[in-house]
Amino acid sequence: VRSLRSIVRHRGGRCKIMKHWEDKMNQCSILVLHARRNPVALLRHLLHLPDQKKKVPRPVKTAVIDTVRRYERIKRRSNGTTPLQLQVNDDLLWSFEEAKGTSDAMLVCHIATSILEVRSRGHKQPLSDHEIVATHLSQYCAYLVANSPELLPDDAVWCRSIYEAVKKDATRVLRDGGDQVSTATPEEEHQQLFKLLSGQSKHHVLKDGGELGRRLAELPEGEEVAWKALAEFWSETVVSVAAACDNIDEHAEAVARGGELVTLLWALLAHVGSVHVDTADAAATHGAPD
Repeated sequence: VRSLRSIVRHRGGRCKIMKHWEDKMNQCSILVLHARRNPVALLRHLLHLPDQKKKVPRPVKTAVIDTVRRYERIKRRSNGTTPLQLQVNDDLLWSFEEAKGTSDAMLVCHIATSILEVRSRGHKQPLSDHEIVATHLSQYCAYLVANSPELLPDDAVWCRSIYEAVKKDATRVLRDGGDQVSTATPEEEHQQLFKLLSGQSKHHVLKDGGELGRRLAELPEGEEVAWKALAEFWSETVVSVAAACDNIDEHAEAVARGGELVTLLWALLAHVGSVHVDTADAAATHGAPD
């Protein structure tokens, strides 16, 4: 699979966006089970900075590019909105409430993905491509809600407020009951984490995320089927978000500071004609392929 750098080209030269693309993605997580003892990590947490920045794994590149290729079909299926359902094979596992917005759905599924990731810790085999895609895009979307909500279709102030509320409640729940979770085996850990979130959390995102995580962890089809469903959900979500956000100035600023995966996808979708015509024109103005 060609890298994302080589896909967005125009007449033999790289577009301006690609010149700034670092081939990295920020990662952020709401559920931090173990105390942060590293002073640098603690400072980043207090300043609300991303937890870390990772090179975009090859399976993530493959998944999002495949989703871009299928985006017209996805758009027709979802009426042009971001995915509001999580399906396992052809069966509906969870529906997100459209009125609560994209960021709400992202955070609910981020919590669920984190719970399934906790359950997978006890396995010694290498991570599957589906798990790599799901965990990286889940943490990237959490980063967007927390640190770059201007690149999402929801109101930026509202995005930040819901993230702060969820993070505050998660910190309280894990502070009060996190010791019993962190000392458990991976199999016990995800069960105790679900019990904590369902029993002690006040925010609906944590409660819903905990319940969705439990359903995914207990799928009779097995864990890899759950990871496949999450990988598809997150790939469709990040591509749909890229197509839906028309905040041109914020995309331009993202390019200037090293690029964002969602901005690269926005430019690519503009190139293939899958975003609003005004957005596509602006993308070309800021250096996307025309």
